[in-house]
Amino acid sequence: MSLLGARVHIHGRFRGLTKRRIAQLVTAGGAKMARRATSATLLALGHGSAVSTLSDAGDLNLGFKVPPRAEFVSERRFKAKLGIPFAGAEGVRNYSGLQLERHSGLSAAQLRCLVLYDVLDPVAGSYSYRDLVAARTIGRLVSAGARFGKIAAAALALELHGIDLATARLAESPWGEILQEIGGQSARLDGQLLLPLHGDDLDANEAFARAEASEEDGDLPTARRWYELAARLDRDDAVIPYNLGNVLDALGKSAEAEIAYRQAIGRSPDLADAWFNLGLLQERARRLGEALESYAQAYLVEPTYCDALYNAAALLMRLRRFRDALPLWEKIAATTPDGVVEARRLAHLCRLELAEAAARP
Repeated sequence: MSLLGARVHIHGRFRGLTKRRIAQLVTAGGAKMARRATSATLLALGHGSAVSTLSDAGDLNLGFKVPPRAEFVSERRFKAKLGIPFAGAEGVRNYSGLQLERHSGLSAAQLRCLVLYDVLDPVAGSYSYRDLVAARTIGRLVSAGARFGKIAAAALALELHGIDLATARLAESPWGEILQEIGGQSARLDGQLLLPLHGDDLDANEAFARAEASEEDGDLPTARRWYELAARLDRDDAVIPYNLGNVLDALGKSAEAEIAYRQAIGRSPDLADAWFNLGLLQERARRLGEALESYAQAYLVEPTYCDALYNAAALLMRLRRFRDALPLWEKIAATTPDGVVEARRLAHLCRLELAEAAARP
């Protein structure tokens, strides 16, 4: 499955990647983002959509009609196509799909969905012993009445905490949440022992999805509340506080937005978008030195981040630091076809200013 020439639609949440970064990597890979899901030729399934998308029978409830001849790809394998590698599970793969069906009680459709959500990791249609044990665990939970999508989401959540589904002891709670057993006590999937009172089983993925929907509808106060909840439920993914920062900024709460962007950076110092938006806040607040540092961090971790390069170069020119601005304009001219004319013009202005300064007595 080649990315070249594909029209890509992302379904669900991708951990650690902003929408801008995904679109940039897709373009760099010779593909483009589909304007509508129904026009896509490649559908990438984000892990965050497991609960809402997977039916108990192993169907994909996407909320739209799948385009003819469209191909599906899992989040991890799609990221690999974008140049973000992942370490596949080790072990010899000598079990067929039919063997997994027979030993787990799962259908071929259910196994396919588990592969599309990276719960199982076959190579050329062959599965490992780890896959077999995981499939049997899932089959047991399905037979006990647990929801298939929740089981898949539980497996992915366990993996984030370094726990393999094949070795975990899982069960369904009376209110429908998938729990693990630790030392004879029930615990949530992050290892936290349950308190005497239980709420619902809303997870970070659902809260994030509701936040995005509210943001797209323009209901920013509601989006803020959902992002804040998602950030409490998932304390690792930097994109959640980054999105929260965007909403807070749009609400005119600059100080709180800065805190959110710094939280995102604390979670992932390589999140260039958070550095860039932090720089925008600082520039608006006339903290120009800090803004330059934030823009510099953005293009340091992502050297082709042209918006950060442009803002830094423009700010340096306003500060009459033409010697510092010149190499940034030259870099933009060399790497950005759409902005090459403007970048060359501004680089020329920097040279004129430098030449005039050198000619002064």
